[in-house]
Amino acid sequence: MRNRFPTRRGTQRATISDVAAAAGVSKATVSKFLGDKGYYISAETRERIAAAVRELEFQPNAIAQGLSNRRSNTVGVIVASITNPFYPELIAGVEEVIGESEYTLLLGSTDGRPAKEADLVRSMLQRQVDGLIMAAVTMEDEAVARLVESDVDVVLASRALDATPADTVVIDNVLGARLAVEHLLGHGHRRVAHLAGPLNVVPFRLRRDGYLEALRSAGLDVDERLVCDATTESGAAAAMTAVLAVPDPPTAVFVANDRMAIAVLEFCAARGIRVPADLAVVGFDNIWVGRLSGVGLTSVDSRARAVGRTAAQTLARRMRARHADQSVVAPPERVVLRPDLVVRRSCGCESTENDDDEIVPLFF
Repeated sequence: MRNRFPTRRGTQRATISDVAAAAGVSKATVSKFLGDKGYYISAETRERIAAAVRELEFQPNAIAQGLSNRRSNTVGVIVASITNPFYPELIAGVEEVIGESEYTLLLGSTDGRPAKEADLVRSMLQRQVDGLIMAAVTMEDEAVARLVESDVDVVLASRALDATPADTVVIDNVLGARLAVEHLLGHGHRRVAHLAGPLNVVPFRLRRDGYLEALRSAGLDVDERLVCDATTESGAAAAMTAVLAVPDPPTAVFVANDRMAIAVLEFCAARGIRVPADLAVVGFDNIWVGRLSGVGLTSVDSRARAVGRTAAQTLARRMRARHADQSVVAPPERVVLRPDLVVRRSCGCESTENDDDEIVPLFF
């Protein structure tokens, strides 16, 4: 098959020596032309080198350039799961910023496994990334703290540390949960269940706190039997079975993320439970599947793209400061974005998405 990217030299790649010979200058001058924009080279010499680069289709060695200026021009992003629609949205936000710069994005997905997360961090550091955006959640706080204190700029996206200062971009998870539960209370529900994620993960713990605050602010007692740790989509069915088995079952459920919320919709569809007539459902994240008219999931928008974009902007400022050798290091930034409740039909509100009285979830 013909090479899609042919060069004038066939399969042999042009070298910096070839460029120097074609331009009639030294290798050192070519190197300065490529890597040191502040080095003086006459306009005529610059044009000769540029012409040689074009003619030979020369591609600079990014690794070699990085060794000379202590930069790899790469940024690492580590997420918990590439299959969770929240994270592609976050990555898209990062790419909006990084894609306009000279940096190349390296992506790693941990699949929720601490050992794999540690391996990915180690691999990113071995590749000498200039900066790292951590959007994964399994690494222990102490390990993240050591990483933050290392010789690489780190921004935590959609994750926060309780004690260690670090640049952080999150949404207000407590407020988001309160918006969800208060909306259900506004519909007249007084028995609201909560399917929580793993409580060792800060965002899930904060969402549970918001759920509890909303109930207490409304003067309602908290029934611990209605709070279940579902953790995964597969655990949502077992959690729903448990909460619906109590003598006074809930009429609404607030679910800690949309993937589990959609699993709840599937559970209800399989058992003839009408949503929202028999059970109102609100999720968290506002992933694209929930927006489909056949799903119509009311959800807290966790603004994944804005989180990714803001994290990348924060990281870019840190890297610019480091490479400028600024003697005064700015204190860590903590950016908290406000979530919004996106109201659809699963909570019992009117919707123009379709004319059915019940949610008919689409699964594919």
